[in-house]
Amino acid sequence: MGALLMGFSTGAMAQDGTKADVDAVKSLIKSNPADLAKLMKGYYSKNKKNAENLVAFGRAFYEAKDTANARVAANNALTASKRQYSPAYVLLGDIAALGDDGGAAAAMYEQAIYYDKTNPDPYRKYALVYRQIDPEGAAAKLEQLRAEVPDYPVDALKAHIYYLSMKYGKAIETYSQVPTAKMTRSDFIEYANACYIAQQYQQGYDAAVAGLAKEPTNGTLTRLALFCSNKLKKYDDAVKYADALFTKVHKDSINYSHLDYLNYGDALVGAGQYELAIEQLKKGLSLEVEDKELADLHKSLSEAYKQQKNFPEAITSYKSYLAKAKDPDAIAYAGLGLLNQQHARSLKVEGQEGLSEEELAAYREADKVWGELAEKYADAAEYALYQRASVNAIMDPDNTQALAKPYFEKLVELINAREEHDATDNSRLEKSYRYLMFYYYSVAKDNKTALDYANKILEIKPDDEGIKKVVESLSKNVK
Repeated sequence: MGALLMGFSTGAMAQDGTKADVDAVKSLIKSNPADLAKLMKGYYSKNKKNAENLVAFGRAFYEAKDTANARVAANNALTASKRQYSPAYVLLGDIAALGDDGGAAAAMYEQAIYYDKTNPDPYRKYALVYRQIDPEGAAAKLEQLRAEVPDYPVDALKAHIYYLSMKYGKAIETYSQVPTAKMTRSDFIEYANACYIAQQYQQGYDAAVAGLAKEPTNGTLTRLALFCSNKLKKYDDAVKYADALFTKVHKDSINYSHLDYLNYGDALVGAGQYELAIEQLKKGLSLEVEDKELADLHKSLSEAYKQQKNFPEAITSYKSYLAKAKDPDAIAYAGLGLLNQQHARSLKVEGQEGLSEEELAAYREADKVWGELAEKYADAAEYALYQRASVNAIMDPDNTQALAKPYFEKLVELINAREEHDATDNSRLEKSYRYLMFYYYSVAKDNKTALDYANKILEIKPDDEGIKKVVESLSKNVK
């Protein structure tokens, strides 16, 4: 009887398969013989009651991207377990997810959860596929996991789901609830990056620095610390992290982008290290990148030169920025006019009477830009006219050439075409009226028209004692 019982037991174990069968099937799949299907029949037969081994076979097929055989193995595992084996449903869910069938994948993960409520794997995978349909529903599924497995790091996983779904505000809120000691490298990266994208730079900086305390040479966290430092105008810190990014981070672990050189340059400009900033920004310009990225580098390079008071180079770089930028807006284009005006003012020599030829040339360049701005951007016409009038008034300080007159007159016409005026309108009108008042009084010798403009100024500034006196004096002259 003992011999018979031992024989029966040995036969049953052989039929249920062993761990060696899993290793053998993995080797078989790796070698991929021509008679693979025939050979697998024997292993399926030996393991027809071993759901665990059958799922392991399926996993090996899945990892080899053979989803058809993986599905066969998973279904065999369900047959062996009377369709109650959770890992088999997880495998079928993974196969569906690999085929971009999120609905079928979610359904399989739901089945896996039903048969094993304490296994975190199907909850996590359900949330990852379902977040594309409903991020909040995915997060709710993870709350079910929290109820079943209280010690599982649900908040970090929920934050990850929100991050992948680009719900950055929710990701930030949820990551903030995860104890720093329990955060992984990817948690710190996603937390800091979500903050940077959401423009919550201080929180992003704190997250990056906390991550770097655990992994000081992590390239992504170093980069995020640099970017957030710049946004916070912590330029000394930014320079420190930029230096680390380029000298301490392992070169094979990071690919330097134009943004790295751009932020390095901006940090150096902010810290007053202009020569080094120019050097780093020029390195960025040597990269093979899109025109938009080159535009950003040229703009920062222009700023570095401007801070050096090297306006010719600043203007050249700014022109390169406009040329590379895709459809620069009116504000960007106006920057060139303002830069030319700064250049002109920088040429002023103390004690010098009148304008030098170099100053006049710089102001003429600014005037040209304002004219182009008005032509290119209809919405900026009034601003362009105001700037052009101001520049021409500087070039004609005694008003004898009336260079600014047509621009101030046109500006008045445009503003007064509107019934309501804001503070900016009134400021521009006042300056226009003052110019025209002085022109008609001192150049045209037309006291009546000068008085009309003086009264217009008084309408805007009724308490201006100086204009009251001008009105009184001009009124006497007119009489």
